[in-house]
Amino acid sequence: MLGRMAAVAILLGMTAGGVPPLSTIQDVLFKADGTRFNGLARIVWTTFSSGGIAIPQQSRVVRIIDGNLWVQLTPTTNAVPAARYTVTYNSDGKIQFTEFWQVPPSNAPLQLKDVRTGDPLFGGAATQVQESDVIGLVQDLASRPVRGSGFVNSRAAVVSSSGEIESALGASSDCVRVDGTSGACGGGSAPLFADAETPTGAANGVNAVFTLVNAPNQATSLALYRNGVLQKLLVDFTLSSNLATFYAASTPQTGDILTAYYRTLGGVVTPIFADQETPLGAVNGVNAAFTLAAAPNPVSSLMVFRNGILKRQGIDYTVGGNSVTFLAGQIPQSGDNLTASYRR
Repeated sequence: MLGRMAAVAILLGMTAGGVPPLSTIQDVLFKADGTRFNGLARIVWTTFSSGGIAIPQQSRVVRIIDGNLWVQLTPTTNAVPAARYTVTYNSDGKIQFTEFWQVPPSNAPLQLKDVRTGDPLFGGAATQVQESDVIGLVQDLASRPVRGSGFVNSRAAVVSSSGEIESALGASSDCVRVDGTSGACGGGSAPLFADAETPTGAANGVNAVFTLVNAPNQATSLALYRNGVLQKLLVDFTLSSNLATFYAASTPQTGDILTAYYRTLGGVVTPIFADQETPLGAVNGVNAAFTLAAAPNPVSSLMVFRNGILKRQGIDYTVGGNSVTFLAGQIPQSGDNLTASYRR
């Protein structure tokens, strides 16, 4: 009898000594709308050892009722090998989110803020690694261009003859060439423009031939307006060099106003265009001031259309910087459509 009691005592002692310590995690979970979370928390861990006691890979599901979470787990902050718990929350039959826990030994209950972690599983003290310790790193770094002594932020980058990255020199308005040098943009091939030109010729209902200062290049670049209405090439007139000849049905009558816009060759600066822009301003029959996105350069390049009719500077409106002000009798009415095209 005494022998049996001794054996039982030994077994009980082995069982008590073989139970790993447990930490209690206890908290109340809320949703973002202030209501309490109801659902399941599935806790998964990989095999690790705690205090010499093996904890095999497994999982368990904990029910969260009215926001109350309570579970006891073996600490992992001193686990061998390093371990952590992966916790997946499920509610309404769907996985809501996943988080990671590192549980420290504790006699007092822990809250979620005490165990949540975003740290990598295998943490520890930082270890300094030499470039030569990483296979291929030195060769890869040597094959890349390096920053040269002339490198400056916020400038175009060029590669020097030694293979170093330098910054392009020159003014902010210069253009960079493929060899890395810089200089004034253009090269004599950009177009020149004729803006708001009045063709020479008598508008009397008889004369049909009108002369431009230069020959448009190309012919289709010519926009010829009669009383603000765009005339169509080969429908209303023909063009030969710098001579525009109107057909009989389109011959300008006494008092008609002709205005021409076109391109020629010989410019040195590539222009920037604003096409079919809608000026800012209330179209209500009262407001006369409208604002363009930029100031036209030159001012004569500005073409303002009201319901598709070209309006005339100094007669229908005035221009100051990027502001267009309509004169009395020309103020756009409610429902009117304004567009502007210009160079800047």
